[in-house]
Amino acid sequence: MGRPRLLITDLDNTLYDWVTFFALAFDAMVEGLVDVLEVDREQLLDEFKVVHERLGSSEHPYATFELPSVRERFPGASGSELAEALDLPLHRFNSARKSHLQLYPGVRETLEALDRAGIPVVGHTEAALPNAWYRLERLGIAAQFKHLYVLEGSPVHHPYPDRIRSNLTPDGVVRVVPRPERKPNPGLLLDICRREGVLPAEAVYVGDSLSRDITMAHDAGVVAVWARYGVQYDPRLWAILVRVTHWTPEDVEREKAIGQRKAEPDAIIDKFSEILPLFEGDGLAAPRPATEVHARQAAINET
Repeated sequence: MGRPRLLITDLDNTLYDWVTFFALAFDAMVEGLVDVLEVDREQLLDEFKVVHERLGSSEHPYATFELPSVRERFPGASGSELAEALDLPLHRFNSARKSHLQLYPGVRETLEALDRAGIPVVGHTEAALPNAWYRLERLGIAAQFKHLYVLEGSPVHHPYPDRIRSNLTPDGVVRVVPRPERKPNPGLLLDICRREGVLPAEAVYVGDSLSRDITMAHDAGVVAVWARYGVQYDPRLWAILVRVTHWTPEDVEREKAIGQRKAEPDAIIDKFSEILPLFEGDGLAAPRPATEVHARQAAINET
């Protein structure tokens, strides 16, 4: 293994518990919709499932505007009008998200330690850019990332386009990954390593999925670190997400095929800070001026 010079980290359920915060936020929104629309919960979930499949994502809160029950209740309403009419459920979503979106213990301190040691960190996610950037910014760690790689996605449905957070990202930070390169294609990580100027053996990838993250890193020749803590969530919350998943039957079969192969990780961690020993040879304990990070944080604050 080469000397580690780069950390590539998954975001959801690696830096924070995505399953818990998003399931609780989504559930709160649905309960609000039941109150406003006076429609059966199961009917709404069926409608969400259809809309999510069409959008190719389960993480579009404003997909609510496309529900048949909403369109029937508010025919011809604009996006801004729907936002006002559905203020209660949307507020419940945002309130629950703010309450439950939290970093796993030690994540902030670990990212800061890597920065002091001069180890660049890049993020990789299959979440939509606006959602991914919002989370990093909300959690106060956006400035710790040299680059953020996001999956090419469908247009974001938003009643106020000028407020979309992805429009506020600093220049040059975000890079879009073509959909054919999505996990667990090792070409994705090979491309990231090439762009970041390191050999695969000089990069460490950390993620929570054995079949998608670890297999991909293993096949790319990148040091594969399994964040075992990322699969420790309430199965009842996972069931909420499965109920309205954007996965089509074809996607389900694809995931089954992916799941049949699980590579052995090079390391297993039960908290994010346990990746630090992999970089100790790079003078991890030695502080350095974090001028680049401070400059990026200033750019973020100015937007």
